[in-house]
Amino acid sequence: MTIEKHSGLQQIVCECGESQSRTYQADEFDVMVSDARREGFVIAKVAGEWTHTCQDCARPARAQRKLL
Repeated sequence: MTIEKHSGLQQIVCECGESQSRTYQADEFDVMVSDARREGFVIAKVAGEWTHTCQDCARPARAQRKLL
């Protein structure tokens, strides 16, 4: 659930280790977020902190919310 930075490039990574399909320059932040959402990542602010959850990890939480 973080943005990892390596050698001047960055990408969104879920806590399970799933990461975006490509890396981005610092000035491509908006593109990175848009691409992550298109790839199925769920990006939300929870208790004041941004979370980045891959589609597979988000699926059980979505199913549980529908039951409530």
